[in-house]
Amino acid sequence: MKFAESLDMRLMERDQNKIVIENAVKAAESYSILANFPFSSDTKRMGIVMRHDASGRIIFYLKGAETVMKNKVRPNQRVVIDESCDNLANEGLRTLVISQKLLTEEFFRDWQRRHEAARADLNDRERLVAECIEELESEMELLGVTGVEDKLQDNVAVVIEGLRNAGIQVWMLTGDKVETATCIAISAGFKRRTQPIFFMRDITEAFEANKKLEEFSRKANNCILMIDGTTVDTILSQTKLEERFF
Repeated sequence: MKFAESLDMRLMERDQNKIVIENAVKAAESYSILANFPFSSDTKRMGIVMRHDASGRIIFYLKGAETVMKNKVRPNQRVVIDESCDNLANEGLRTLVISQKLLTEEFFRDWQRRHEAARADLNDRERLVAECIEELESEMELLGVTGVEDKLQDNVAVVIEGLRNAGIQVWMLTGDKVETATCIAISAGFKRRTQPIFFMRDITEAFEANKKLEEFSRKANNCILMIDGTTVDTILSQTKLEERFF
């Protein structure tokens, strides 16, 4: 499902600890920011804890990549994420999962004390802070999945075709789902009409990776390789596999 347009909110005003937004019925709502967890390439998600000033409700919002968010939401909502992200990715869209969780005042105050203690720890700060944040991230309620088109710049396909005609090997590296990456690769001109795509994905055993490399080597002259991060990690963990891959 796409994130409901009725939930779309426009930022009206913001200072360091408070934001005012305009909701779907054009009414201003004020929120106090209680905690903020920025996005990082390691966590692949970001979160914020806010108090709705009018009602006093404390809400934790979390958004991030499907791969990490799927395990954060309630089990009965995970199928929805899989189906929604696959459908959007097949259209070449970049996906983002958005969720929320209501917190009681008592729980939040207790969590806040432990979080501040973890941040003040001089010996194992990173691990303790990460553990505190993960406590908040369980049993999240799925709000929706967004799909955003990231349009190519002009003449990308022409430039890539020129490089390939000059005998230069071109790789595309992306953090997208395999389905999204495939659509982008086709629109960017990596794949000629007559070329098949050879997939190597979700391979965790060296033996299986070697077998797939053997299969690919027989097709490599006229084939596009699509390989995911899990499989690359498996290959790079074995020196012989790494050499054969390159």
